[in-house]
Amino acid sequence: MPIHLVIVNRLHPDVCEDLRARFAGDTNVRVILDRRLGARRRRTAPAAAERRRAERRSRPDVDEKLRIASHTIVSEPSEASSLHEAHEWIDVLYDRVGAIRDALDGHDRLRREAEAIAQAHERLRSEVDRARRELEDIDAAFARALMLANDLLSRLRSEASPSHTG
Repeated sequence: MPIHLVIVNRLHPDVCEDLRARFAGDTNVRVILDRRLGARRRRTAPAAAERRRAERRSRPDVDEKLRIASHTIVSEPSEASSLHEAHEWIDVLYDRVGAIRDALDGHDRLRREAEAIAQAHERLRSEVDRARRELEDIDAAFARALMLANDLLSRLRSEASPSHTG
């Protein structure tokens, strides 16, 4: 299968013959004469529906080159370049898979850290609740002690008052 296709402008058949002679022994090069005259399938009435998605032979870049030059070269990628591109694609893919793996590992690490923080939060919440209950108990005991002290003070004052009058 040829790797390079040399397309010669139909106005230069002599160049086509010369190039065919020069590349006769090279199986990687095929020389052809551009026989296209213009748009194909000219009709007066519009076609019901175009079955092709695009004109197969339409290559604006090649058409432009042939309009201004005697010939142009269209190259197909070789197996070596295709293999090189495949290796590059695999390397990029491998790097991206590694990056995804790193991101997933980071996600797992952060999830574990978040779980540890949530457990610590619950432990601290429990300690705060226990401290609040202890404080409420201390507050209630202090209120009872204050009430007893006030009661004692009242009794002492009431006992001291009659002795001063008598």
